Amino acid sequence: MHPRLFVEKLDRVIELTVYYLAALLLVALTAVIGYAVFMRYVFARSPDWSEEVPRVIFLWLTYLAIAVAVKRGQNLRVMFVIERFAPHTRLWLEMFMHGCVFVMLGWLLWHNFPVIELNTGSRSLATGWSDAVRFWPLSVGCLLMALYQVRQVLRSFEEYRRGAAEG
Repeated sequence: MHPRLFVEKLDRVIELTVYYLAALLLVALTAVIGYAVFMRYVFARSPDWSEEVPRVIFLWLTYLAIAVAVKRGQNLRVMFVIERFAPHTRLWLEMFMHGCVFVMLGWLLWHNFPVIELNTGSRSLATGWSDAVRFWPLSVGCLLMALYQVRQVLRSFEEYRRGAAEG
């Protein structure tokens, strides 16, 4: 198998896994909150975990969904300004923006790992889960976003080459 084909297939598998995992988490979040509300108002007895589990699910859902948005190029950009520049200037501006994103992701990862390490030893009272489960979504999301940001960089170069070939 050609390496490029392998990378494309792997990329597709990762994208679909993240996409469907995010969808599953959205369904789980809805079900857990629905169950907690039902128990609270029908039986006047909400589960002990009714605040903690939805919070953890929401964190995972948020960072996975952000990664999917980056993959699809749906992250926030002001394109009407960028498109007014010449292709070469536009490429440099986009590379600067990508660089800023990589710096931000690296900074978040660098400062999140000590938080995960600090919370690995403690357990939640309601679920018994490691407290680190609340901080892993940020790191996983940042790694996925970095992977997809690399693809955005490559796409920017491809668009520049295409524009230079047409111009």
